[in-house]
Parts: sequence; C-alpha cells; structure tokens
Amino acid sequence: MQAYPSSVDSNCGIVQLDGQPRFQHSWMPETSKPWAILTIVHGFGDHSGRFAGMGTSLASLGVRVHATDLVGHGRSPGKQGCIKSYDQLLEEVRLSVQHSHSLCPRMPHFLFGQSMGGNLVLNLALRRPESMLNVQGIIAGSPMLKSGAMPKERIMDAGRWLAEKLPNWRIKAPVEVAKLSSDRRAQDAYLMDRLVHRSMSLRLAANLIDSGLWALERAALLQTPSLLMHGSDDTLTCPVATKMFAESAGSIATFKSWSGCRHDLHDDIQRERVFAFMTHWMKQHCITSFKMARPLTPQAA
Repeated sequence: MQAYPSSVDSNCGIVQLDGQPRFQHSWMPETSKPWAILTIVHGFGDHSGRFAGMGTSLASLGVRVHATDLVGHGRSPGKQGCIKSYDQLLEEVRLSVQHSHSLCPRMPHFLFGQSMGGNLVLNLALRRPESMLNVQGIIAGSPMLKSGAMPKERIMDAGRWLAEKLPNWRIKAPVEVAKLSSDRRAQDAYLMDRLVHRSMSLRLAANLIDSGLWALERAALLQTPSLLMHGSDDTLTCPVATKMFAESAGSIATFKSWSGCRHDLHDDIQRERVFAFMTHWMKQHCITSFKMARPLTPQAA
C-alpha cells in the first residue's frame, strides 16, 4: 500500500550492512522526537517498500521505522529466492538490528517480522540470544512456523534430499492475492508491484519448513518479550502453530488473534487497529523492560 499524507519524513536508499549494499526504507516523525525505533523484516518474495503504509502509520504515532530488502529481494542484490544458507538470512537480520541500533543507540528498539520475517526474528532470538541484548521486544506477524497446509513427511523428506542435490533450483510459489488481504486496494497494489517475486529455491523452502519446526520445539527457551499476532482467516501460515509457540514460550510471549483478518495484518482492513495494538504493547515494554543500551555481542566464530 502507498503511504498516506501525514507529518512523516520518509527516505530510501542504499545502506551498507557489513560491507554489503542493501536497499532500505525509513519513516520517522517529522515534527517530534520518536520514542522508539522498529526494524522491519519482510516476508518471502516481498520487499521493504510494501511496508510504506505501516511505516507511515507507526511514524505518525511516534515510532522511527526502518525496513531493509533482504538478499535476493526487492532492490537488494542477489538471485531471487536463493540463499547461501539459512544462517545467511539470520545474519542479514542481525546486521539490520545492529544498523538500526547504531543510529539511535539510546532509544528503545523493537524488531518486527512478517511471515518469513516472523520465522527469522523468532529463530534469531532462539539461536543467537546475544543479538537481542538491545532489543526490548519482538513482534511477529503471521510467522511462518508452519504453512497453512503442511506437506506429508515423505514429501518433505524428498524435498530435503532434492535441496541437497539442487539447492538453487527454483520453484514457483504463486499466491492468491485474496489470501493476503481482504482489502481490494491492497490486492491490486500487490499485483501491480514489479518488485514482488514468487520464486523460491529448494534450499530456502526446506530451510523455512525445518526452521519453523525447530523454533516450535524450542519456544520455551525464548528470552525476549514477544508479541505474536495472526489473522484467524490466514490460510498461508498456520495460526494454531503461532498460538502453540506463544503458549510454550510462557509469560514472556503474548498471542493476539485478529478475527476475520488474513495473512498480511499490516495491509488488511483492520491494520490501524493492529498498529495501535502494537504501539500500546511497545510502550508497555518501554516502561517495564527498558535497559541501558549495550554494544551488541559479536557473533561467535
């Protein structure tokens, strides 16, 4: 969706993440000082520009927002839908967090992931908890922990075998726009967006399925306050799995179901209510869990 007019300053361009060029959008309040900063991690085939409506809305509520195109997505370099490894994606998220923190080191920092991005932010918190030292909270929107229709185990085993033999073989992963949002304008915008792609390598597909299952099994190890949200009518990723993750994580996680919403909560008809709920949750955690900013611990060799 296109950003709507407001007193928000928006910018886009190339940033360097550990020497690698990545395209980034940012939105921030134009006439007031932001009270928090949010780093957005987009979903598969998506890009940062599709979060313009969300960025504008949150900035108008006082949040500074940064969203970066992951490798092989949007205007960032890389073959579409292909990755060197799942760890490469986790590192992209870690570097995005580090970049945002460097811009506002004393500001409360939150991390948002949509769909595949939700998978990544939760896995980063579980696998590299040191990366969350300066993150006050995680928000996962429709996280890809399980797909809406999981393949049978023998199919997944065959896919894993093929992914080892032909990791960069790409398959088409088309999506019906009506499954993303019930807003016709959002559907039309998606169809007209030339930066969106639906080509997924076998390696990426296998890694997303396995990492989602891995996270579900280890949700109790989560140490970062997290808000997990899912539309009740989402058929692309599994709302039940998201609720299960939150329940297994315990009191550190909050689950919010949005009745009647589909996959893209940030682009569905209740989006303004979603943004208001997010900012309320963020403000609560600015008060209850704010800690003085510390340098991010370097990744272990």
